[in-house]
Amino acid sequence: MNDEIVSLYQPTSSTLHKQVIGTSGSGKSIFLEKTAESFLKSNNNKSFRLIYFSPKHEGFLDLLPKGQKPVSSVDEMIKSMSENTLTVFYPPVHDLDDVMDNTLDALFDMKDANDNLSATIIIDDAQTFLSSRKEASTAFRRIALLGRSKSLNVIFVAHQPVMNKTLEAQVEKLVFFSLPNPNQYKSTEERFGFDPSQYDEALKSKKYSFVIYEVGTGKTRLMNPLKL
Repeated sequence: MNDEIVSLYQPTSSTLHKQVIGTSGSGKSIFLEKTAESFLKSNNNKSFRLIYFSPKHEGFLDLLPKGQKPVSSVDEMIKSMSENTLTVFYPPVHDLDDVMDNTLDALFDMKDANDNLSATIIIDDAQTFLSSRKEASTAFRRIALLGRSKSLNVIFVAHQPVMNKTLEAQVEKLVFFSLPNPNQYKSTEERFGFDPSQYDEALKSKKYSFVIYEVGTGKTRLMNPLKL
């Protein structure tokens, strides 16, 4: 799993964004925390930053060093990123869209100020901000289209695949802990080239198993169960 973990979190000029998909209790939160912990322990890049953005105000607390607390504003996030490799961001529940946009814009501003900076932001409940019915904001279009060139990587976490025209062409990897609703099977195959139905029984038969799908190559791997 070491190479898999590195490719998930380490931004490069050739990597696109990722999606981690699963219903509550399917194992995606455990997967993210364990892989993030493993990556951070082995990371030697002092200019790398990991941001966990959680509208639900839960997750990643155990990964914070003693004395460090979650932040609740963009200004606090910027300060935390200047001092810490990991920042846990529990945003205010009001004006979430604006806070999310300001967060993404702040990452670009920080990159412009420090060209050595590379960052991965994990956006939980990503369906709150992006869907087939909701047009991507200017900030999301910017991160989707320019993030790779700036070494800014996004991991979108959601219960169902995030389907948005701005994002779809910029996603390189889908990690399924549970499959989308059957009525989304066709759209998932049409948009990403992945047929979820063939893994229905495999994912249900063993807890915390998951499927990694590489969008560009069509390569699929069943990890059964989660082992780190």
